Amino acid sequence: MQTFNHTERSVLLGHSLADSSLESLLVDGKYEDVLRSAPARLVFGTDLDSSASFSTVSPFDPEFSPSDIQPLIQSFVRQYVLREGPSAWSDITTIGACCLCAFMETNWTGPELRLDPAQLLPGPLPSQWQESHISIAPVDLPEGVDKHEIGRREQSRVYLGAVQSEQRTELDQALLRMLEADGEEAYALTPRPLYLHFARMLLVDLPRELREERDKTVPSGLWWAARAVLAQQSLLDYPAQSLLDQIIELFDTARKYMPKVPAGVMLDSVRSVDDIQAKHVDEARVPQLDKVMEDEPIDTEHVDDAAPVPEPSSSNSDAWDNVSVADRELWARFLLELGVVYSQHSMPLDSKRMVKLAQDASGLQWQMTGARGKRTRFQTFDTAQLVLLAKSARRVDRDTHEPAPEALELNDDVLLENVEFTDPDAELANPADLQTIDKCMLLAFCLNVQNENPAHGLTSEQMLPFVTRVLQHKGNWSVYTMALLLRSRLERSKTRTVERATLQLQQLVDQITHPLPGSEEAGAGERMQYVFALSLPSQWALERELAEQFISLGVIRSALDIFERLQMWDDVISCYTMLGQTDVAERIVRSELEKTPDRPKLWCILGDLTKDPKQWLHAW
Repeated sequence: MQTFNHTERSVLLGHSLADSSLESLLVDGKYEDVLRSAPARLVFGTDLDSSASFSTVSPFDPEFSPSDIQPLIQSFVRQYVLREGPSAWSDITTIGACCLCAFMETNWTGPELRLDPAQLLPGPLPSQWQESHISIAPVDLPEGVDKHEIGRREQSRVYLGAVQSEQRTELDQALLRMLEADGEEAYALTPRPLYLHFARMLLVDLPRELREERDKTVPSGLWWAARAVLAQQSLLDYPAQSLLDQIIELFDTARKYMPKVPAGVMLDSVRSVDDIQAKHVDEARVPQLDKVMEDEPIDTEHVDDAAPVPEPSSSNSDAWDNVSVADRELWARFLLELGVVYSQHSMPLDSKRMVKLAQDASGLQWQMTGARGKRTRFQTFDTAQLVLLAKSARRVDRDTHEPAPEALELNDDVLLENVEFTDPDAELANPADLQTIDKCMLLAFCLNVQNENPAHGLTSEQMLPFVTRVLQHKGNWSVYTMALLLRSRLERSKTRTVERATLQLQQLVDQITHPLPGSEEAGAGERMQYVFALSLPSQWALERELAEQFISLGVIRSALDIFERLQMWDDVISCYTMLGQTDVAERIVRSELEKTPDRPKLWCILGDLTKDPKQWLHAW
């Protein structure tokens, strides 16, 4: 069976290509160049005029609606495939992946992408659905104002919360309704959902015959399709089982096009433990159904309640010794992304299983141990300190670093910035840098500790060594951002570190939406390279964490400002309740219901406020 070619691997892993192809532009983060290219203009029909013939509703028709976009684009895809042949699928997959990355850049990583997705559509649609902006210029701070001053975020917003025209608002709301799944609503203020809609059309929702042709020609489209569905899942308040099933199905199909797994590695399926066990039980019981119909006794001794699921051993990396570095890297990324999927769906056993397999493929070695050292400035005796020792299978050759987020110093009069170890071991004092994929794995193991244990001080102490080891060397922007975010989460419950935790969280919010004037930024390609291998929150989720941190500090008004701007009404109500102003909260909810009366969540919130069961029944 065909496997991923060199170009597909490079694009999936974010490795640069030495040419000027669409794939190279995608890896370098030049998304606007890809979407304005000749193939993209043909796929989206950008240059068509009213004289063209359309097999679907014409974009020049006044009755053209958001639901007509998908059949229109798919008709263009058919025409492009007929015109270019099988080679067209490489361009179509790259364009779809570019739309997904543009959506992720807008909502997750930054920097600002100025291309409005409506500009890709034909006819009068770009002007009819034109996007509004608040600002595209960096914010100039007044003289003497500290760059980390809380409240700086309120000076400007570019996309999130921008007031749009009536036509654009109707478009975005219609697209967000299409992105709902299992009754779960997508976040109401998601900027530019049209990009994700494009990605789904070109990667996920192709007609069956086109999808089968694409899978045979460019099988990496399956992997990109799984990433697109995961992005859709991230927009929902709670995970949707139908989307999880779709993600795992796509990954399981893509696994068939991966390089051969070495002998001794148990990877017959990427499905969850529960799915494997359920399948085993069904297969064992189905042959005995005839006996039930004939009233014959059933042999229960040979029907197990659960199939034994092999636990991957962390020492199984020897099985990968004869596998090429390129194949190991591809498998490590594939398995790690699966582990992240399971982690985000609160399935820690499956997540741990996949991350351990990814560790074996990568060759990462790590050990949690203890070492004697001091944590405070005036400590006169050594105590045991938890430390993580880690080593990559391959040495890291990196003379220069891409711009990374700023890690704020603690500046405490008692606590040291880092633990001072008594043992002069070089591995403790100056550990070697790790491969970026190995850093992602350590962060995944860190989150797995959180998912498997209660919220407790001991859990935080077990998680902190993973984060500390990743932060010892700067590297990829997204990985370093995730490590700083985890450190902020761990430090916000301690009185001596809560200030840095809050300021660091504010800095992480600011760096995405409006960086400091003159600051050096990491490019879009650098930020996107590992974003699917991390549990990085969206912009609004990150701001929500900041607002929740404000509440824990008693800064209710600042938190309320954020929640109102993000239209997170359940949190708005909580803030007004704390302030003793529930009547204001009720007026706000009723006002929003007048604008959008078909939102069940708002009716539930109104029921919580008024204690009226009729509102809950109406939501149901």
